[in-house]
Amino acid sequence: MLKTIGLYLTCLAGIAVSAENVNIWGTVSGNSGKPVKGAVVTLQGQKLSDTTDSDGTYSLKAGNTSTSTFTKTPNIENISFNNGNIKLNLVKPAQVSIDMFDISGNLLKRELSSYAPAGAYQYKISSGSMATNMMTIRVSVGGHSSTFRYMQLPNGKYSFTNSATAGKASNGQRMAKLEAVVDSLSVSAPNFSSKKVAVSSYDTELNITLDTSNLPKFSFFVTSLKAMRDLSGNVKGFGGDFRFGKTGPGAGLLGADSICSCIAERSMPGASAKQWRAFLSAKAGTDGKQVDAIDRIGKGPWYDRKGRLFANNTSELLNDRPINADIAIKNDFPNEDGVPNHMPDPSTAKKVDNHMFITGSNAQGRLYSTTKDCTCNDWTSTEGSANGSKPRSGLSWPQEFGGSFGQKNWISVFDASGCQPGIDSTDASMGGVRGVYTIGNGGGYGGFYCFGLNP
Repeated sequence: MLKTIGLYLTCLAGIAVSAENVNIWGTVSGNSGKPVKGAVVTLQGQKLSDTTDSDGTYSLKAGNTSTSTFTKTPNIENISFNNGNIKLNLVKPAQVSIDMFDISGNLLKRELSSYAPAGAYQYKISSGSMATNMMTIRVSVGGHSSTFRYMQLPNGKYSFTNSATAGKASNGQRMAKLEAVVDSLSVSAPNFSSKKVAVSSYDTELNITLDTSNLPKFSFFVTSLKAMRDLSGNVKGFGGDFRFGKTGPGAGLLGADSICSCIAERSMPGASAKQWRAFLSAKAGTDGKQVDAIDRIGKGPWYDRKGRLFANNTSELLNDRPINADIAIKNDFPNEDGVPNHMPDPSTAKKVDNHMFITGSNAQGRLYSTTKDCTCNDWTSTEGSANGSKPRSGLSWPQEFGGSFGQKNWISVFDASGCQPGIDSTDASMGGVRGVYTIGNGGGYGGFYCFGLNP
């Protein structure tokens, strides 16, 4: 025997089920806005699945729109009665009625008769209807009905809840609409947090955003010589042409972004979802307008491959060396593996003269010149001549001698000799070899900085 005050409810009649038409479509993207390819989208109640394509799109169809057949799960039109409240889900518009009967089957009162659109509803039975000690409550939705038997326990009286929602439900004999839930989508993709999304209709568009928070912090690096050689297929690197298969306006910037993404993915599988940007300015981007590097990289914060802070925001970046950067990387920026680029081979203590990194920018991260070619024709050219392109460069680590020659700004210090592929990593050349117009002449290999829009 129950010892607490409450209701004794017995479901006397189940709900008839039938096949449903399903037409749910949409896109899956990361929280950066980039489409997620290969995400598995499953409509759980109907056991339908699809995998997103390269544009992040998916489509779930069944019933009249598909050859698949299935049976609705029992809780799709769930009707429940608890503490004086009736709750039900409507998968489609339907006539709803609620009737009260005594134990002999005589109709006491028609509590509700209303046509309602699809959704989830709550209805509070009025106190006058609960005057008898035992009765039967029948809830009809369309052609389906559920019947509940109510009995007041001998050791207590039934009392209604005082919730705001329940109170509104009985005013004017109307139902209060709740959040519509008829099913749920589960979405999962490698290197993203899985997500469940409530479904209020089987004929709807649902666009879903996945969070990359399950990935470790990693949103800054300098492109290593090894990576530049591997991706360019040239032992001398890319030179000043970063199109990397991209075409059309802004191809140099788009290709450089893709290079960043590929290098990040090689180091940390899944990291490409962080949406990478090369720290490069250009005279014309995809829309034909000037592009400033500082405006491309988001708001921060940024961390290296080992999770060390590089900068919290752009104001910290715009200094000779980033303010508040971890002391281990502040004066020797790390590559995609978190290795200080001044000594890229951890097995030796040998330092390499490779501090010149191209940006096309002034010290404020904006286009260095609108008249001179400081961007290798917007990062599409390998031209090399005395009067040709000379990309503006900064220093990934400061010069190691003092005085007026001890430059240390990471964004803007020197003009590289040219845009031809080439490597100069010995101290002997100092400021570069005369008559040589390679991008690395004077201490580099045409590397650049990469920033992720998501930490």
